[in-house]
Amino acid sequence: MSNVSKLTKVKHLFQNCRLNNIAGWTSLVIIGWATTFNSGKFHGLFQIAFDALLQIFPLAIFACLLTGSFFSINNAFDVKEDISSGKTSNLVARGLVTKREVIIFSVVIAMAAVAYFSYVGGVLGFLFSTICAVLGFLYSVPPVRFKKRPVIDIVSHGLFLGALLILIGATTYGGTLNQTTYFFAVGFFATSCLFQMQNLLGDYFVDRDLGIKTTAVSLRSWENGRYFFLAFATLGIIVTIAFGWYLEIDWMIISLLVFMQVVNLVVYTPVFSVYKIYLYQRRVQPILLILWGIALLLVTIIIV
Repeated sequence: MSNVSKLTKVKHLFQNCRLNNIAGWTSLVIIGWATTFNSGKFHGLFQIAFDALLQIFPLAIFACLLTGSFFSINNAFDVKEDISSGKTSNLVARGLVTKREVIIFSVVIAMAAVAYFSYVGGVLGFLFSTICAVLGFLYSVPPVRFKKRPVIDIVSHGLFLGALLILIGATTYGGTLNQTTYFFAVGFFATSCLFQMQNLLGDYFVDRDLGIKTTAVSLRSWENGRYFFLAFATLGIIVTIAFGWYLEIDWMIISLLVFMQVVNLVVYTPVFSVYKIYLYQRRVQPILLILWGIALLLVTIIIV
């Protein structure tokens, strides 16, 4: 194989990690880091900004590797579903990489991420990143394959692409878990569960036709799934606000975290058709998530 072919293969393996999807999840590690970042030991705004960037840069890289491994391994075992739904983000389904190559690549980058977070986070960093990696792989890999198990498909997603990412970030560079960390862990668990329910509703008809019994399919209709989502979103908002109030978290942080939960709840009310929900997820939600993540990160650094 030529050098050009090898480079193309590596490029395809990274593209198979769905780079456009992992940015939002990667930011959770950075937000977790922000809950324990101590700017008081630095003098001057420039020094604080420089040190923060120095810490964030490697965190972002290895957080991308960790979350990217989850999407990569998922593509290795979702070929049939993605071909049926016409998704182009699965490069295994498109024949650009093989299943074996993707599995090996996913394991390697996940191990690299766990090694790094163990190095900068100590025992807790090792514990949280290992549990996160194991759950992320078990979500897709048979025979366990959490994504085919009702309720577990939502809860596991809330853990490995939610709470655990916050905890991983918080333990880096000698960080000590605090009330803001716990609040974000619970809040993003609920938020991640909501996003997963969105995904399940988006895949409802394909999963139903292929006989994949997700939480959404087990509810027997898309409309039932919508009302389940609304009930779950309402409960998530109540729990997030109550937990934030109990821990005496700053109202600005609580408001920002609840904001996205409320937006998703409103979008899934009967006022919005399935097509309008699709347009929101494709065109509005990605931009909104970036702006929301930046605002949440800055407010956390300033207040905490």
